Amino acid sequence: MCTGVKIDYIDGCVMGRTMDFEAPINYNGLFFPRGYNFCSDLMGEPLHSKYMALGIGFENRDPLKDGVNEHGLIGITNTFTGFDLYSNKVEQGKINISSLYYFTYALTNYKSLEELIVDLPNIHIPTKDYKGDNTLTPDFHFMFADSTKRCIVVEPKKGKLIYYENPYDVMTNSPRFESHVRRLNKVMDPEKLEDFNSSKDLPGGYDPVSRFIKAFYLTRMNVKSKNTRDALSNIYGILNSMSMPDGFVRNKKYEYNTYTRYICAYDTKTKLMTIKSHTNPMVYQLGFEDMEGVNERRAFFIEKEFTTQKLK
Repeated sequence: MCTGVKIDYIDGCVMGRTMDFEAPINYNGLFFPRGYNFCSDLMGEPLHSKYMALGIGFENRDPLKDGVNEHGLIGITNTFTGFDLYSNKVEQGKINISSLYYFTYALTNYKSLEELIVDLPNIHIPTKDYKGDNTLTPDFHFMFADSTKRCIVVEPKKGKLIYYENPYDVMTNSPRFESHVRRLNKVMDPEKLEDFNSSKDLPGGYDPVSRFIKAFYLTRMNVKSKNTRDALSNIYGILNSMSMPDGFVRNKKYEYNTYTRYICAYDTKTKLMTIKSHTNPMVYQLGFEDMEGVNERRAFFIEKEFTTQKLK
């Protein structure tokens, strides 16, 4: 149950997300240098990063959940359930990779959306490796943007990865992107938002469809951003309003609460990674200039205890 949005400014854009998770999880920032072996493909061959990347992972492990690379390609991963999403065998001549690592592969191997889209037919996500053994294949879909401000959603469908142009600049969870758009158009006319009575008719639920509609409206009606700082301030304001407080949603399956563990945002121009926890209002940032001379993987941990700063 995560919500992602993109906000444009004059010469770039930022993309951010709420990470809503149903069980206790530790997360931390990660830096991957060029040439880093982040996993092996499902043919048993090592995969390496072509470009530097900054992002966030779970339990200090390499699969990135969101991130930015040195060329300003930014993106997020969200849970996405469905039927007949993946093939059950590898395919010769293609890059066979787990859905767990596809996002990391994309972020570390493409400069732009155009490169990513051109290479989609060469990517194959099976549920078994070349030996026929089952692989860890979570149901994911992905949202990406780059310095052109173009935005796309990538989803698995009938064993292939397909993409949708995303002028709505929003992604939540299932159903498919096309279904979200149809339901949005039933609630409001995206071209006539001034005519929509938001105080009365804007959905307030936390289901994916309601969050998609609400996030779209808040993003479109937000004040215009002039620069990176404006955009980051605005996107955190929106994502804070989309976040889920601890205890509000009870998850009976795991006997835990589903709530927003962190909020993060990335910028195409400065290539910044920014993040805040649900318990600490402080926003932390990290950039590639902070990694000068670093040629190895590094992990970064933010302060999660509630923090205040004395007025001066």
